[in-house]
Amino acid sequence: MTTTEALLIGRRRRLALTMVGGFAGLVALSLAVAVVAERAGIPTAAALTDRLVPLLAFYAPAPIAAVGGYARCGGPACLAVGAVPAVVFAALVVVGTVFGVPGVGPGDSPIGGVTMAFAAVGLTGAFVGYCAGVTAALLSDLAGFGSDGDEE
Repeated sequence: MTTTEALLIGRRRRLALTMVGGFAGLVALSLAVAVVAERAGIPTAAALTDRLVPLLAFYAPAPIAAVGGYARCGGPACLAVGAVPAVVFAALVVVGTVFGVPGVGPGDSPIGGVTMAFAAVGLTGAFVGYCAGVTAALLSDLAGFGSDGDEE
């Protein structure tokens, strides 16, 4: 597989699935802990998740996508990392509505707007990170210490 094809389509499917699935699990766990901590009135856990959730939702997609781009996981997997916070947030709202979790359902809040904002920020960060990772991979190939072979 050529370098361009490996960078655009992806060569390492298992790593790509692990990257997207692991990040989705981490975001889902942090959002669930945030909801439980808020409902239970645990101030320490709530303070921790108040800092962790924005970090995962807004800042983490770019470096994760950069690593994925460098590791030749492909553009679709790296962009999926950017969509993870929005998808997990929307799923949390749906589950909260179905099971009647107070404070999680749609109510009067603009859930669609918040979800779209998560998606826009996550996808933009993931795209920039992917471009940085691809650039780093191409530069390392040019320098002679990158990998252009077909190994997994």
